[in-house]
Amino acid sequence: MPSFQFPALRMFLFLQFLGFLATISSAQENSTGDTGSTRAVHWSIDPAYESVKSRVSYVPGIKVIRGKTQVIIPEHKSHCPAGSVFKFNNGDIQVYNRRSNDGGKTWQQVEHILENSTYQFPAPDGEVIMFQSSFTSKHSTGEGRPEVSMTATDQKGVFEAKFFRSKDNGLSRISDTAKIYLPEKFHDWRGVLCRKIVRLNNEQLLMSMYARNENGTDLARKFRSMALRSADRGKTWHYLSTIAFDATLDVRNEGFDETCLVVLSDGKVLSFMRSGASYQASIGSDNNGDYSNKMPFSYGKQTPIYMSTSVDGGKSWSIADPITTYGVWPNAVLMENKLLAASYGRPGNWLMFSKNAGESWGPIIPFYHDLYPPDCGNYFSMVEVAPNILLVVYSRTDLNDHWQSQFVGTYFYVKNEDL
Repeated sequence: MPSFQFPALRMFLFLQFLGFLATISSAQENSTGDTGSTRAVHWSIDPAYESVKSRVSYVPGIKVIRGKTQVIIPEHKSHCPAGSVFKFNNGDIQVYNRRSNDGGKTWQQVEHILENSTYQFPAPDGEVIMFQSSFTSKHSTGEGRPEVSMTATDQKGVFEAKFFRSKDNGLSRISDTAKIYLPEKFHDWRGVLCRKIVRLNNEQLLMSMYARNENGTDLARKFRSMALRSADRGKTWHYLSTIAFDATLDVRNEGFDETCLVVLSDGKVLSFMRSGASYQASIGSDNNGDYSNKMPFSYGKQTPIYMSTSVDGGKSWSIADPITTYGVWPNAVLMENKLLAASYGRPGNWLMFSKNAGESWGPIIPFYHDLYPPDCGNYFSMVEVAPNILLVVYSRTDLNDHWQSQFVGTYFYVKNEDL
């Protein structure tokens, strides 16, 4: 071998070594346990999608482009495939028990599932807190259910719920039972905690629950939505207010339940609530208003998603107004571009947007409709994974076996043209 090739070989090996070091450094930066930094991930929507008529929804000032859809969790047996998604401070995205640290390109299975209530404190703290869903049935452990059950204690009005804390972006968890304090009159009521923990501008936490008196009058048997507040990072939760309740019969099917809270930049808190949306009615069943008719399944009527507003940190609420004609499991996200995104399901999956804090809505977008699973039909959620880009996660049920579902995610580019 000519002598001049040896320096070239040494240079080649040296460059390979530098590349190896860079790979290690990159891997360390991409560690899902990193609580102090956010990885830079390039997000984009295929520009060609904007020229496809069926992918673009528009109202003056707001343009929404539907991006790609990917399978996140392959088809598996599921009793309640509620699609939940969360973005951690370090950039990780998690759906059920799958996590991505490369902007959703690849997904790896992790030990713990994502709880619907998950909240993470801002940096440099970065602690993650959550309630554990705790529902069991003959079909499933109920992991990932939207509700959190409470256990009564020997003190009237005092309940306990399973609670977790994490210092590594939710990869590991430490149990820390939370106590919930309600007025004594609610001690014998049946209630569950539901949906997201949110943080007020005064740094206190807010959580919703819904409850009813199963042994009371017809009105008391309807759900009412309530707000709970914590001033000690979730160790204790105290009743703060009733968000909405039924004062008359035959207006709403269930009362107010499945509440989702969102805090706006000016400190206002919005509450989105289900009021009915019967499983059977949403797929075309009807008793023609005559409950003596023999229906093949239990039957209820379709009623709207409602919204209520608080300007004092959840202490008091406006009268709840309907914002849809039907729907379950509402979700809401305040985007960086100042647009408010809301979602709801049953029948189908829907997105809608507002540039005036929910005073008006549009565009209103249907994006998926198919066979329901046995429970939690059209339960899904979303997160802003990058400025102007929403990832919406939902389940698709096997058309030949309703116990089998897969989780998929669809990306939406949402532009506020007034900015």
